[in-house]
Amino acid sequence: MDAVLADTNIWCKYFRYGNPLLSQLIENDFLAVHPIVIGELAVGNLKARDQTIYDLQAFPMVKVASNEETHFLLSKHELWGKGIQWNDLLILASVIASPGKLLWTQDRRLAEIAKSFSVSYDPV
Repeated sequence: MDAVLADTNIWCKYFRYGNPLLSQLIENDFLAVHPIVIGELAVGNLKARDQTIYDLQAFPMVKVASNEETHFLLSKHELWGKGIQWNDLLILASVIASPGKLLWTQDRRLAEIAKSFSVSYDPV
């Protein structure tokens, strides 16, 4: 495993309550980000907003899947009507396109789909 991409919901809880596992991933350079996650966090209430966004952008980025690649994934695996949103699918497609990367999310439906592609990170 090269890195874990923490979904927006993981970061939100981290900023509110802390998370020793996420801290450990950060300290050991096992964390990757996606521009959508940074964007979703940026529209929320962040303490030290500018510094936080700057710090997030310093993490390695996963390969960002194109809209075409994401549409292909959607069609080939019939992922419509599964209860995930387009942003979720873009993130998933990016993780799938990034060898050695796993997706850590607390979104149950997204986690199930990620597991079906063997790219789910489940620390439990």
